[in-house]
Parts: sequence; structure tokens; C-alpha cells
Amino acid sequence: MTETPRPALMHYDAPSAERVMETTILPLHEASRPDLIGDPFYSAERFAARIRGYMRAAGFEMVVAEVEGAPRGLALGYTLPEGARWWRGLTTPVDPEMIAETGDRTFGLCELMVHPGWQRRGIAHALHDELLCQRPERRATVLVREDNTPAQRAYATWGWRKVGKLQPFPDSPHYDALVLDLTSKGTLLAPRRSAPGLQD
Repeated sequence: MTETPRPALMHYDAPSAERVMETTILPLHEASRPDLIGDPFYSAERFAARIRGYMRAAGFEMVVAEVEGAPRGLALGYTLPEGARWWRGLTTPVDPEMIAETGDRTFGLCELMVHPGWQRRGIAHALHDELLCQRPERRATVLVREDNTPAQRAYATWGWRKVGKLQPFPDSPHYDALVLDLTSKGTLLAPRRSAPGLQD
């Protein structure tokens, strides 16, 4: 069995991420969700609009995994602002303290995807750890589709816990809302690497 080359993990801010929207972000989205791309909610146009919305937020960051010179996966998110709309659409009761945002409390992990040909090789875990290991926020949150069993298992293994259920848009799937404590980085294994994709 051929060993998977170690991915190069590159960091992007909003301007540099915009420059690779057509060459990296959208192609990975379309490749990693072939069963969903026909759903209007997952169309390239709607997806790009959501990503550009995230880019306008404070604390936006993206990490791209490259193997053999090509992008194989990415993870991105931003700092939830005070009064964040992230928690709108909750369909289960949640302690108000759990969803109180201060502008520096929570990092929203919006996307974590790997090209199907490169899945189950540790790339998703490497992206997850690389993006979160140096974040200044005290916790992170992510929305995971209720029917995405592989993702549910992975996040549980990585230490995330469910806090409620949520539907952020009228035509979006129903998600489980998960939270990860970032005050103890013991479960985040990846050190911060050089950032050739990051441009000010």
C-alpha cells in the first residue's frame, strides 16, 4: 500500500481566499458533495455567496491541504460576533448561556471537506487540528447534518459534543449543533506550519 504524502497545510485570510474561490474552494465543494450539488441550497452560486459572507466576518481563516501540488481539502470559519445569527433556527431548547456570544468567545467552523479520492487518509483531521490549534477563542462550534454519519463519528472522536438541533435556513438541512472546548488543546495534535497562502 502506497503511503499518503504528508499534506502541505496553507493558511489564507479573506483576500487570499477570494483569489482561490474558482480554483480551489468551488471545485472542492463540487467534488466532495456530488450527491447534493443538485440541491439549490448546495448550488455553486449559493455556496459561493455563503463563503463570501463568512469572508466579511472578523477572524476569518481558511486552511487548504495540498498533496502533490493540488488542493485536496479545506477547512474554514470565522469568529462569531456578538448576537451572532449562527444560533437562529434552533429547534430544541438550549440554555441561553450556551448561545450567548461576546464577539471573542466562539469560532464557527463553517466548512471541512476533503476530495473523495483523498478521504480516509487523515487529511480531514489534519485540517481540523491545523485550523483550530492556534485560535484565540475559548470554544468552537460546527453544524453537522443529522444524516452525515461519518462526520458525526469523526467529530465525536475529536471531542465535540452535541448541544442542540438547528435549521439555519428554511431550505437548508437539519443539523446537529456541536461544541468543542478550545481552552485545552490536548486533543488538537497539529502544530502550526508555515503559511505560504496567507497574504495581508
